[in-house]
Parts: sequence; C-alpha cells; structure tokens
Amino acid sequence: MLVPSRGRCLFRIYMKSKPAKYGLKIMCLCNAKTHYLFNAFIYSGRERDLPANATLIPTRTVMKLAEPIYGTNRNITGDNWFSSIELIEALIEKNLIYVGTIRKNKKEIPPQFLPHRSRVVLSSLYGFQRNKTLLSFVPKKNVSNSLVFSMHHAPVTNSETKKPEIIDFYDSTKGGVDALDQKCAAYSVNSSHQPSKCLHCRSI
Repeated sequence: MLVPSRGRCLFRIYMKSKPAKYGLKIMCLCNAKTHYLFNAFIYSGRERDLPANATLIPTRTVMKLAEPIYGTNRNITGDNWFSSIELIEALIEKNLIYVGTIRKNKKEIPPQFLPHRSRVVLSSLYGFQRNKTLLSFVPKKNVSNSLVFSMHHAPVTNSETKKPEIIDFYDSTKGGVDALDQKCAAYSVNSSHQPSKCLHCRSI
C-alpha cells in the first residue's frame, strides 16, 4: 500500500503505478476473505550492514509480517515480487504454506517451463520437489503463467475453467491487500476530503 505524502521524509518513495505516485510504502498482511489488516510495517528503505548470507528482502518482509501466525498451518498468497524457493522453505520451517506467482527470470525455473510457441494452449507443466511444486500454465499462445507453491501436490485441473486447481485457489486469495487499499481510498479520514451529506443530519 502507498499512503500519499508530499512531506519531507527520508523514506518517502515514488511508485508510478499508484494514483498518488509519492508516499509512504506500507507492507501488509491481510485476510483474503475479510480484507482485515492483520499485520503491517512501514518500508523505510534497504537495510544496511547485512551479512553476506542474509536472506532476500522479499523473504525478510514476508517472514516479518507472518511472525504472529507462525505454527498455525495457514496459507500465505503473494505476488511475483515475494515468491522464491528460499521463502517457501523458510515458511515451511514455521508451519506455514505459500502460493504465489514467480518471475520467469528466476534461476529456479527450468527452460522447459518458459513460454514457447510449441506449447499447447491450456496445457500445464508441473515440477515436483519434496514439499514444493512449480507450475507453468499456458492460457494463450506464446504466454505462460508460472506459480510456485507448497500445497496441492497433484496435477488437478478444474473441469469448468480448464485451469489447474491451484490457479483458481491463487485467484481467490490474491486480492486481500488490494481490497484493503481500495477501502482505505473510498473511506478516507483525511480532513481535506469534502464531508458527505446525510438525510438525517447536516453533515458527517
């Protein structure tokens, strides 16, 4: 989430994909169904003086957010900025499972899982390794969607959508933070917003 801000701040950032562009970046963990904010922290920039073997920034981010639910066997769904084998292995140690899209330039993805004109539309390719699974699905010609997860270790396809079951699960659980962001924008407490009118009172 990006909280709009134009004030002087050492960790104010620019995000071209957001309407406000400038503000404070907040990393959030939300409930996928209720969109309830469960944990969050302000991203204040890259950490300094980290050891050479330190985990990746996305991995540290997820692990910090997930601390209150360690050992609960819950699922965490994330986008391709967060996803990695390193993260999945770290979450497994804390009795948590993970589902997320993964960037195609990750070293964990074999060449066979990348987009290619020879791959058939609606076909799926699975890679299994103990408690981790890699999936590459072809929704249309020359395009493939890659996911990595630590659940659903079987090639199960939804007979209605023709998609792998795990993609339907990902689609149903990926929007928690976006939905919360939308609610915060629609129901802002910013004093600069115009008060809404009510039939029973002058203003609220």
